[in-house]
Amino acid sequence: MQLKTSSKAFGKYGSVYKQPVQPVGSGMISRNWNVTAKRVISQLYCFNCEVFLEVQSGMAVLLVGESPNSQCLESFAVHRLVRLKPHIYFALVALTSKVTYKLITAESYSITVETLSPAYLFERILPRIQITEILGYYYSVRNSGYRFIGEEHPYFELTYVDMGTMVSEVDGQTYELHEKDLMIYGSGQFHTQSIPDGCSCSYTTILFEMENISDSAEGVHYEALLNKVFGYDKKTHTLIKSFITESSTQLPYMNSLMLCLLQETIIRLLQSEFLEKKTEKPVPEIRQHYQDELLEKIINYIDETIYEPITVAEICQKFSLSRSSLQILFNENLSQTPKKYINELKLEKGRQMICENKYTISEIALMLGFNSIHYFSRAFTQKYGMAPSEYSKSLFKT
Repeated sequence: MQLKTSSKAFGKYGSVYKQPVQPVGSGMISRNWNVTAKRVISQLYCFNCEVFLEVQSGMAVLLVGESPNSQCLESFAVHRLVRLKPHIYFALVALTSKVTYKLITAESYSITVETLSPAYLFERILPRIQITEILGYYYSVRNSGYRFIGEEHPYFELTYVDMGTMVSEVDGQTYELHEKDLMIYGSGQFHTQSIPDGCSCSYTTILFEMENISDSAEGVHYEALLNKVFGYDKKTHTLIKSFITESSTQLPYMNSLMLCLLQETIIRLLQSEFLEKKTEKPVPEIRQHYQDELLEKIINYIDETIYEPITVAEICQKFSLSRSSLQILFNENLSQTPKKYINELKLEKGRQMICENKYTISEIALMLGFNSIHYFSRAFTQKYGMAPSEYSKSLFKT
């Protein structure tokens, strides 16, 4: 999560304040500066005295450090008016197309402008790929001996084997796909598909157009998707399963959701290149159905009793599960332990209650079953980057 200038972590560089500084008659001077959005930061400023930064329009991130070393810089979203300590190196980075801010400092200031080498590359949150259109999607069942003689086309094609075995030849190379495997054919790739003797195969085909919409420095390398078989992955399997389900709902925005699900599938496959993959085994459909139903019941129960001191042992007893079975259920489906899920939900409920402004922080901690206000405050700060009292003040400024 991003940190803000109002967080404790920013304390070593400065602090925030609420009322604008009035420089007239105080021995201080001010200047209005404009900053345009850019990714490469090559200069830092450093004053020998305190500096006050007051954003007038736009959204910005403050890049700060105790030395002009691009490897040691930290970034904080600008929240409220900001006071920087003397001898802090900084640069304001525009998130919107343009940011206007007022810089206030002492009349007797001294400034140093340092050139960063190498320059600091600010990672903006921008899309890198976009599925522009789904051209077609089909579910096919083929029997032993089926052979598709092959084709090439100027768009992408995803083949996901639901059950059975398929052999595919791509540009002269042969690949074998088994249950829950998938493969992607790229633009201009000649490919065939066949079902071995004695086998059958059911599979999903999705034809789509995809664009690389990032700059050249962050180009998407589609080669990472091609000429390989992707084995079973729970997240990918769930996404494709959701895609198939959504394709038949006829609900409003169905097409938009299908595009999102396919795009997330592609991103997950690209990410798999950078993750240390462990071998996973497909969960049989009957078992998965049972897990889904059981997990939904447990989640509903936790939600209904979240204001009580609920324990893992209590859940195990109510649903006739061993502690290890409950742990496996949560790890396989939610990638976290039951205890962590409960604590995360309690903290989110606490955040919502602070927003409602009906109870004190101590009352909220007690109502949610925390052992003490100190434990609640510490856990809240770790999750949201600020103490409950800070969060409350940021919502209800006087």
